[in-house]
Amino acid sequence: MADVIMPALGMAQDTGKLVQWMKAPGDAISTGDVLFEVETDKSVMEVEAQADGFLTQVSASDGEDVPVGQVIAVISATAENPVAAPAPPPVAQAVTEVVAAPTPTAPAPDAVTTGGRILASPKARRLAAQEGLDLGQLAATGAPMPYHVSDLATLREMPAAAGQTVVMAATKQIMARCQRSGSRDFMEWMQADGAITVTTSAMFASFASGAFRAATETPTVVVQVADPDGTDIFLRNPDFTRLSAPVSETDEDATFVLHDLSDSFLTSLRLGDTALPTLSLGSDGDSYLITFEFSSEHMDDAQGIAFVSGLARRLADPLHHLV
Repeated sequence: MADVIMPALGMAQDTGKLVQWMKAPGDAISTGDVLFEVETDKSVMEVEAQADGFLTQVSASDGEDVPVGQVIAVISATAENPVAAPAPPPVAQAVTEVVAAPTPTAPAPDAVTTGGRILASPKARRLAAQEGLDLGQLAATGAPMPYHVSDLATLREMPAAAGQTVVMAATKQIMARCQRSGSRDFMEWMQADGAITVTTSAMFASFASGAFRAATETPTVVVQVADPDGTDIFLRNPDFTRLSAPVSETDEDATFVLHDLSDSFLTSLRLGDTALPTLSLGSDGDSYLITFEFSSEHMDDAQGIAFVSGLARRLADPLHHLV
């Protein structure tokens, strides 16, 4: 059994506003599941579960301000007692509320034109930035906050605001070269020793997913393998699947794009203005050429360097990936 408490997300924070429960009382919970969202001064943060079990004894509701450190639920071994009985209010408080109960009024929506805050989930903010969408334009319509990924569909259909200029973050590039012999010997060994055929694209997707996860600590990596004929496939966590086994395709949003140029006349791609981090893998004689394009909205420089270095290390010596 583990207590679920209201976290402190700011230095001077005494209370936190529970924006929305993402799990219902009685639901089965796994470590890492998003339990609820908390409003901070600048955005809405997701709070994850720290234990496995069932969500029980829920004592706080959506929209409620909760003191930092207060237990608002329990993750139990069973689903019994999912909702805790609320404590009765003090007598003096009850009398006051009967005498003069104020009429609740909904807060006015925050709008960028008034300098108000715009509340949105981290994923909604990331996708909006990638697509050049202005959440302030959605806030100006009075749409209730916080915004989630589903709200972006409405924003995509809205015309651009008059005079609006979309400022895209500058594209950065990292290039690397590594020997092909390690990967070639590995694929030949798999074929000779176990009659297992490993395709270059499958190896690239797996190695790149593992390197990206290690560099950015991203829990779920979706690789968009771009094909020249336009029939892209989306692979979820290909580094979690054996290279000899088919990877399940998904319709989830891609984490980064992968261009396999190793069997083409192209050696690298530098497209610029990419909505997603974009990786191209080409060949030049006995070397693989790695080109990675990204912006500060995708990751910081240290993460980008770690990603490319980790991928080159895996391609040069696949045992770095398999152990």
